[in-house]
Amino acid sequence: MKPFIVHRGKVAVLDWTDVNTDLIIPARYLKRIERVGYGPLLFADKRYIAGGAPPIDEPEKHGPLDPAFPLNRPENQGASVLVVGKNFGCGSSREHAVWAVAQGGYSVVIAPGKDEGFADIFEGNALNNGLLAVEVPQADWDRIAEIAGPGGAEAVIDLVKQVITVQNGPATVEVPFQIPDTRRERLLKGLDAISETLLLESDIDRYEQAAPAWIKPASA
Repeated sequence: MKPFIVHRGKVAVLDWTDVNTDLIIPARYLKRIERVGYGPLLFADKRYIAGGAPPIDEPEKHGPLDPAFPLNRPENQGASVLVVGKNFGCGSSREHAVWAVAQGGYSVVIAPGKDEGFADIFEGNALNNGLLAVEVPQADWDRIAEIAGPGGAEAVIDLVKQVITVQNGPATVEVPFQIPDTRRERLLKGLDAISETLLLESDIDRYEQAAPAWIKPASA
């Protein structure tokens, strides 16, 4: 997992609330055994003209994009910062939803409301895959969405300073944010749960060596 320090990128707004994981990536795609190739499957049932969603085993083979879908607008192409509505990622716990968002080109997702912007499991999966999920107060989210809504806005997300700066022409908004220190440190260092545990390997070994014989792990 790559360390996340500062991200700069174009902003796209998807102002939909209660976007569930089946909308992010339809359940039929969970039959795939690979962990890559999910980018074209992101919002597959909304992104393409009816009947144009990719087949399960050939994600690159899809029909024309639906121009009515907000993320298909020309000004949103190449965006890497996604501004979404409340309760994003609700529904099932599928990690594939985060894979699809990340492989769809997004490094940051911004939602409104403390503890209500993202479903808990989606937020945890995002952390484990290096996707920065940021919750900001509704008023700050409104300011970001107002500037970024017309398209063409650029953002700088500084995880060290915990500040989001969005600019669109002469209009600029700066919004502070906070994520728990443990999550922030993991992202800054690029640590997933396994990597974080391995940092404590020597401490774990010392603990096991000092443990009473009756609870020591059996030798292989």
